Amino acid sequence: MGSSPLLSFLVLTSLVVLFVTPSHSSEYDVVQEPAPPVTSRKISRNSEKVTMSLYYESLCPYCSSFIAGPLAQILETDLMTILNLRLVPWGNAILDTNNTIECQHGEDECYLNIIQACAINLWPDLVKPALSDKYLTVNRNKHGEKTSNYCNLEDTIQPQNEIDLQLITMQKKHFDFIKCIEKQYKAPDRNGAEESWEACSGKLRLSTQSIKKCYNSGHGKELVLQNGKETDHLRPPHKYVPWVVVDDTPLLDDYGSFIHYVCKAYKGKSLPKTCSSHPNTSINKDTSLQSVCHASEARSGDSSGKHQIKMEPLA
Repeated sequence: MGSSPLLSFLVLTSLVVLFVTPSHSSEYDVVQEPAPPVTSRKISRNSEKVTMSLYYESLCPYCSSFIAGPLAQILETDLMTILNLRLVPWGNAILDTNNTIECQHGEDECYLNIIQACAINLWPDLVKPALSDKYLTVNRNKHGEKTSNYCNLEDTIQPQNEIDLQLITMQKKHFDFIKCIEKQYKAPDRNGAEESWEACSGKLRLSTQSIKKCYNSGHGKELVLQNGKETDHLRPPHKYVPWVVVDDTPLLDDYGSFIHYVCKAYKGKSLPKTCSSHPNTSINKDTSLQSVCHASEARSGDSSGKHQIKMEPLA
């Protein structure tokens, strides 16, 4: 009889375990399935593109010549299939301690730097990614193997419908806008600057109100201040404009040879025809293209080269 309490305890414990332990057939069970294998994301072709950044100021005549000349020409070639072109308006501007921007070529330059920064922000794509396929032609070599060539855009673009036409005309909105300003601006006064960009926006059917909103809201100034920070952190520091950098390598005074440097930096499988059609020398021996606006002149004590911008709202 002395073992009866012990026996009763063991029986009670067994019953508790039996009722507390959940059944495998319970509707609350969660089946632990093995996690699916992790697969790497396919790298986009854009990651193979060479990045070329142009640090410039809107009223430097040598920047204008470079933008309206060689850069504008290259946008009409197959080099754009491997090139990510960035325009960074700021140049030799200076930010004072009171957060005032001073520009080398006067108030108009500060003003147009902001207007152009707004356009880049509003219409950022130089070439729509989908357009690259339009330039790809498939041929066969003498062994019957398929080969792909990127052809000159002027030769290959044949709009088949309204959508194609829209893609083509939209492919470089902000560049065409900036090029238009650089070619059109003449008058050394604020009205001339405003009239020039408004004429260009009208010609290219860009929203004038969107640009004005960007400027009046102060967002445009924020954009150029970001450009200024990027420009001031270049290593080595920029000494003049145009200052062209290809994949972190400054081209210095050989910026006219940018095609050679872009082709050399490209790590893709096949080079565009433009690379083979240009020698490893400057694409233009015009000495004006090798001239520059020096940063040292803007940063000197000469007040004639420094003009503050007044952020007045646009009508």
